[in-house]
Amino acid sequence: NSDYRSSGINAEYGDTRHIISNMKVELRKDEKYKDFFRGTSLLSLFGECNAHRVRSLLYQPKIEDNLEEACGMREHNAGYDSCLVGHVFIRLAHFYTMWKNNSPSVRPFHFQDYVREFSEFKNCLNLIRSALTHVSLTEPDPENIRPQWLIVTNRCKSNINTEHVKHILSAFGDVNTRPINNHSCLVALPSVGMAAGLLVEMKNHPQYYVSRYEGDSGSVALWLTASIVGISALLFGAYVLRKHL
Repeated sequence: NSDYRSSGINAEYGDTRHIISNMKVELRKDEKYKDFFRGTSLLSLFGECNAHRVRSLLYQPKIEDNLEEACGMREHNAGYDSCLVGHVFIRLAHFYTMWKNNSPSVRPFHFQDYVREFSEFKNCLNLIRSALTHVSLTEPDPENIRPQWLIVTNRCKSNINTEHVKHILSAFGDVNTRPINNHSCLVALPSVGMAAGLLVEMKNHPQYYVSRYEGDSGSVALWLTASIVGISALLFGAYVLRKHL
């Protein structure tokens, strides 16, 4: 990123995972919207952005819905995924701008309104299973933090489904899971605050018992270090930002 900072490139970029991870932190404070956008993957976000509760907001921008026809491609083709990213970016931008400007005098928004509201997220690339929550292409990186680790155990001692655990906990932010045994899994979280909030919210969960991890940090660090860093660059979002700024 230091090379990018000194390159003189003026384009601005957005990353769906970074955007949605930060949006969810804010939305958790709003009782009406705290359960919106449970996932962070591109396909999950695309599905949620097209759900009625999101599409029913006023002044929705018109976007081509038939992406296979529009792009001539199917999912996981680079061109198709770029179309998907652009679709998600616009829907998230509209939702976030409407939410931030909620008032009786709300009006249709221009693209520059979306850019302004998303400016705090620009040029940041999300990282998972890392000591950093993200890296910045233009500003100093955030403080180097140690990931927070929790243990989730199935209360009824039956086999634990790590994907189900991840789905439930994703309402609190970006998490990653790893099975430890048949009944428990390790959960990596990006911040102390998120871990503390999750422990409180999950205290009386009927299916899962959540506690702090007190085991060997070396083995966990090895897992985190060996994992591939996940960066979901907003290709289409970068393009439209560049065109309109």
